[in-house]
Amino acid sequence: MTTPETNHEDHSLKFLFLLLGYFSLHILLRVLISDSLDYDEAEQALLGQWLLPGYTEQPPLYTWIQYFLFKVFGKNVFAISLLKNALLFLTYLFVYLSASRLLKDTRAAILTASSLLLIPQIAWESQRDMTHTTLVVFAAASVLWLTLRLVENRSFLNYALLGIFCGIGFLAKANFILFLTILSLTLLTFPEGRKLLFSRMIFISLLITVAMNAYYVTWMFNNQDIVFSATHKFKQAIVTPQEKGVKSFFTNTFLFVAPLCFFYLLIFPGGLGRNRNHQTDFSSRFMFRYGLIFILILLVIVISFKITYVKDRWLQPLLFAAPLIFFSGLDVKTISEKQFKRFLLAAFFAAMSVYIAFTLRVVSAPLSHKYSRLSYPFTSLAKEIRRSGFTGGLIISNKRFLAGNMSFQFPGS
Repeated sequence: MTTPETNHEDHSLKFLFLLLGYFSLHILLRVLISDSLDYDEAEQALLGQWLLPGYTEQPPLYTWIQYFLFKVFGKNVFAISLLKNALLFLTYLFVYLSASRLLKDTRAAILTASSLLLIPQIAWESQRDMTHTTLVVFAAASVLWLTLRLVENRSFLNYALLGIFCGIGFLAKANFILFLTILSLTLLTFPEGRKLLFSRMIFISLLITVAMNAYYVTWMFNNQDIVFSATHKFKQAIVTPQEKGVKSFFTNTFLFVAPLCFFYLLIFPGGLGRNRNHQTDFSSRFMFRYGLIFILILLVIVISFKITYVKDRWLQPLLFAAPLIFFSGLDVKTISEKQFKRFLLAAFFAAMSVYIAFTLRVVSAPLSHKYSRLSYPFTSLAKEIRRSGFTGGLIISNKRFLAGNMSFQFPGS
């Protein structure tokens, strides 16, 4: 006899296997489409030759992992794509697990994780050419899940895991600090959250995080010129009114979630506010307050530091939680089978669109005359260089993109 619990488990397994298949196919496509590297990929090909305490203005963990994958699989596109897609799969997985804890409904959890496919910055840009951002979003998603676990069970193991994943976050990208700040402030507004944060076992998490980052922090202290070399990216106002930064923040936040909101409003008219337990239930209020604190903190930062432009990718480790905010405010028991299938269909078409766009930007380049970095003929260039007598050795370039691609063409150089 099939029970509802069995059906839920079947749905979960099918969904996770589909996700695994989706990202596995992305790896296959990436390997088949081009052996040239995009900018961030080339940077990893270049820096991943060495295991160092630090490399650039970005923390080193992504490059450390890439270094070991190169050792296992060799320096090739497969090793590059494997890391990125493994992190993306784990991000979707942790969003699904967080939704399962918050919503207590398998179908709603599946829809929440599928929603990430309707956020172009995550579904497309992460696949196109992102490295450190992909890692920090994974870290943020895992920390959110562990936080929800700790609310229910403040065990030694959960605090230790929290320390590990926070350590990963700090070693992934600097804006993880912002995510952790927003999450901590959200927890402080709940009795359950204060118990979590003020428990003695939080020192276990802190100790593990500090231990994981000590080596890198020492390197940062000794290489401040490298660490702060990218501060020019934060465009600051001198004469320009601060309203420009606030406008940029709200505009890019809206654009980040706009496609997702369109399908939410189309398929779930009424949406937010339909959860009758919204005023009393922790699971409903938690993500709603997270969203409010996100807006307040970002506004304070933009105004205080006179930032005039907020990039959409900076929002990624913060707004990956947007689907959780929506479904936490929805009475998930009112989701009909028709709505469930329609939303999954929208996510499916979004996934197919990413496949098509990913393929066409290389395959259709000769027809459209619009060439991406993946269309650069590095293989042909390397053959010409070999004919001139160079087969390996020291390659000098002032561009990481060129140096990384040539290091792939001449292994051991």
